[in-house]
Amino acid sequence: MIKRVSDKSAVSKIFLSLLLIVSMVIPFLSVSKVEAAEPISVADAISNNTGTATVQGYIVGTASSGTSYDQDAPFTVATNIGLADSPEETDPANILPVQLPTGTVRSGLNLVDNPSLFQSEVTVTGTLAAYFSVPGMRSASAYTIISEGETPPTDVEIVDNIAEARAITDQNKVIRVTGTVTTGLGYWGGKAFYIQDETGGLYAYTSSADVDPGDIVELEGKVSPYSGELQIQPTTIKKLSSGNPLPSVQEITPAGVNEQTQGERILLNNVTISNLTAVNDFGTFEFTATHENGESIIIRNDNRNGLDYETFTKQYKNGDLINVSGIGSIFNTTYQVKTLGLESFEQVNKPAVYPNIYPGTVSEGTEITLTTPWDTASIYYTLDGSAPTVLSTKYTEPITLTKDTTIKVIAIGDTTSEIFTFKYNVLKTQNLSIRDIQGQGHFSDYEGATVQNITGVVTHLYNSANFVIQDINSDDNHHTSEAIIVNKSSNGLKVGDLVTVAGTVEEWYYDGYSDMKANDLPITRIRATETLKTGTAELPEPLVIGEDIHPPTELIDNDGLTSFDPLEDGIDFWESVELMRLAVPNAKVVGPQDYGEIVVVAGNSVNTTFNALGGINISADDYNPERITVLIDNENYDAKSGDYFTEEIVGVMGFGFGNFKLWTDEESLPPITRVEKPITITEIVPSEEKLTVAAYNIENFSANIESTPNEKVVKIARSFVENMKSPDIITLVEVQDNDGPTDSGNSDASASYERLIAAIVEEGGPAYAWTDIAPEYNRDGGQPGGNIRVGYLYNPERVTLSEGTKGSSTDSVAWDEGGNLTLNPGRILDLPLENTRKPLAAQFEFQGEKVVVIGTHLNSKGGDQPLFGKNQPPLLGSEAERIEIATMINNFVKAGQAKDPNLKVIVAGDMNDFEFTPALAALKGGILTNMVEKVPAGERFSYYYQGNNQVLDHLLITNNLAEKTAVDMIHINANYMDIHGRASDHDPIIIQVDLKEQESPPSLPKILNLKVDKKHIKIDVNKSSTFKLTAMLNNKGKKNSTIDVTADAEYSGYDKNIISVNEGVITAKSAGSTTIKATYSNKSVTIKVTVQAAKKYK
Repeated sequence: MIKRVSDKSAVSKIFLSLLLIVSMVIPFLSVSKVEAAEPISVADAISNNTGTATVQGYIVGTASSGTSYDQDAPFTVATNIGLADSPEETDPANILPVQLPTGTVRSGLNLVDNPSLFQSEVTVTGTLAAYFSVPGMRSASAYTIISEGETPPTDVEIVDNIAEARAITDQNKVIRVTGTVTTGLGYWGGKAFYIQDETGGLYAYTSSADVDPGDIVELEGKVSPYSGELQIQPTTIKKLSSGNPLPSVQEITPAGVNEQTQGERILLNNVTISNLTAVNDFGTFEFTATHENGESIIIRNDNRNGLDYETFTKQYKNGDLINVSGIGSIFNTTYQVKTLGLESFEQVNKPAVYPNIYPGTVSEGTEITLTTPWDTASIYYTLDGSAPTVLSTKYTEPITLTKDTTIKVIAIGDTTSEIFTFKYNVLKTQNLSIRDIQGQGHFSDYEGATVQNITGVVTHLYNSANFVIQDINSDDNHHTSEAIIVNKSSNGLKVGDLVTVAGTVEEWYYDGYSDMKANDLPITRIRATETLKTGTAELPEPLVIGEDIHPPTELIDNDGLTSFDPLEDGIDFWESVELMRLAVPNAKVVGPQDYGEIVVVAGNSVNTTFNALGGINISADDYNPERITVLIDNENYDAKSGDYFTEEIVGVMGFGFGNFKLWTDEESLPPITRVEKPITITEIVPSEEKLTVAAYNIENFSANIESTPNEKVVKIARSFVENMKSPDIITLVEVQDNDGPTDSGNSDASASYERLIAAIVEEGGPAYAWTDIAPEYNRDGGQPGGNIRVGYLYNPERVTLSEGTKGSSTDSVAWDEGGNLTLNPGRILDLPLENTRKPLAAQFEFQGEKVVVIGTHLNSKGGDQPLFGKNQPPLLGSEAERIEIATMINNFVKAGQAKDPNLKVIVAGDMNDFEFTPALAALKGGILTNMVEKVPAGERFSYYYQGNNQVLDHLLITNNLAEKTAVDMIHINANYMDIHGRASDHDPIIIQVDLKEQESPPSLPKILNLKVDKKHIKIDVNKSSTFKLTAMLNNKGKKNSTIDVTADAEYSGYDKNIISVNEGVITAKSAGSTTIKATYSNKSVTIKVTVQAAKKYK
């Protein structure tokens, strides 16, 4: 029987988590069957390593590298397999390494869990591409098992002791060794631990173990070095006995941490701490321990053993004399000691008084013991904040803490010590409620504490092992959350169940990128040891946004999270209702659904300004904290900016991927009203005498039909012709090489350009010419193998590329004495620009006028911290490089102006930053005008990200062109999904510029009055209306005369989002009211315009 399995890699993040859990419990229950493509052989896949294919072959092992395979059981690598055309194949050149992504494909095919699949015949579907730097398959998405293999026999060599195990040099040999477990589990990752006997010690790395210190265990596995340290990866762990004494600790000096003590328990006495530092964001720390004999060694404490840097530094500091114990170890070539937690440290130079528990947060009922190392000394203390004396309370027994307490103590013997102060934050432990655990802050004071009898009703099932409960007896204090998430597998609960929970409070990261622990906010949860259903209950009424609670609409945070201000800071507001049931009334959709997320703003939000498409723009001091990300887990749901819901969206407020998110499901959404997408065509009218220049990020465009389908090509080509009216010059951003994201070694993009040009001609546009400079292979960032660059299309019937020598990828362009480019086109390389796009300067001629266009794609915002993260204000790590590159471009233009003061330059492209940022200020630098700033605020956006519209795409001109240039932003992509016609994630921007030197216009005669025939015009959307403007002239002694000045007057003051005005013709664009100011010579009149609302479509 043939078994077929597929794994959708595009499923949304939370659904994938659900699928993985279900797949572990009921294999293949949720896996859809697919018909695989006609399979090809492994030899064909190796020789034609591109595209998506189904490969048929035999599983012959796992890859260690592109030239090395493990073909002997037991197998230890679950992330890949090797396929060959013969089950007996051993030559790596004939084996195809196949990447097994997390999910059903990995669980079904990996040899660690499925050793019987060794030499089985299978088909695997995935993307053929380099893997381990050799022809391979990535992102395997489906498989079939044609015939089962068999588990290969394992030859096990039994060694007498650990020293013999350490002497093994054959890394493929399976051994059996016995030793005593000396450490806890997982202190250094996975479920790893150390074993030791009388001959030596050894690190055992495994992801599954159930052993304790003092257990004697028998391990089977292979021994090999990892980062310099010898380790065994056991495939079987057998516990022989428990409760045995640990091997004796060896007291040594730092030089004794060497090859002879590797993996063994050791003790260093009387060493001094120096160079104490945290080495990551999780609390792991290191310091140098120096003995009085001058020897020193690195001490490393991994936070996973329960001790972190913050806790350690409450008691220890540089200069302290200590005793330290741990395990002798090595990292690469540096010997070190791995410690096991707070128990590994003992202070030698103890203070005159010290407590058993150092100051901080403790539970109610904690007993504090005070100790002095002074012989015959007594301890005196106070609890009221006063300074202790010999008349204060004498310490005779532990002090029991029942509330927040400050203990001040002295020791009095032959002398009197200094005063020591120990301050404790005491946590309530009796009659706890959820609000006590949540508290007023982003991190619970109860983290790490065990809690009992926490009661609430189940309001949301996150997955089979996590559920949200909310207190049914609210205290009406909206600054503390009444809800919490509980982790308990196989709980069997459902929404509406009333439960009582016991367990440990944790700050947990449920959903995010690999750096989420460093950047994101956690969710407070209870890891339950017990959940008891006591009945059922009605769900608490949700808090209604805009009625019961009001989110801030401007500030995310203004105090670095040092003060909890839900009424002022958006990040504190959403934290204060973490996991509570919320309702968003009449929600307005502000952008396209993406990843199963719909970002909305409550319909009753009073301080939110919506743009021309119903989205919300950012500004320098407003990143719209009122926006709400609704997570429904359907990536096909149809929603775009301008759509709106007519009832309440109800869910619970979670967090993931740097944002607060309202967890709900599609079935509970209210009806949505979908508005008709407007047809957006530039208002710029082509002119024989004026040059039009556009900038358009066409998002990884190539000649590869798999990565750039024909539908996208047609959409982009049509947008040039219909929406932008065929600009004379187009600065293209993100043009990839001919084969797109394929590792071919060739960065030429000629076929990519020709594909686009042919499509433009097919849509009725001009036969553009093109130019660019191909980058060095994989040196300019973007998708690996894609080699994105900036380039140009230009209409040769209108524009000429000036004669000149084309530069290479490493040639740097400059200016000659006449202000012309020394290379045309040429790359601006006045700074080292590693792994980012290089600005491309090209000189054109239009009707006898010279103009230089600089195509630009500044480095991305990748690496910037999230707006709603734990670091406030967020660190914008990418910004400094953008400022440097922007300054370089500005200096380049200045150098050209020094040669030609009348130089005309246009800087166009994707700047990956906003119009109000330091990067754009550096780019303008006093000599360039950003035409984006002239666009009305309601139309000023080109990109959409996480609910915010923003400007990333800019067109700047030298100041000598500013008064002769018009600009338009064409909104056809950013706020829409693919189903709405989206072709890229960016909107294009276009300018029209008059390059000729303008003569001063003749002065207008002064007039006696100015009149309009209609003072109030009412008009429907997409309709036009006309008016007439007349002026009365004084004819100097003759009869006054009246002339029609409609075509010559200037019109200003009106909202360009609502209407356009051209020589007496008003065209209605959107509903609203506005006023036109008409000016001719020395007189002005006003015209009021009312536009009736457009019809909506469901």
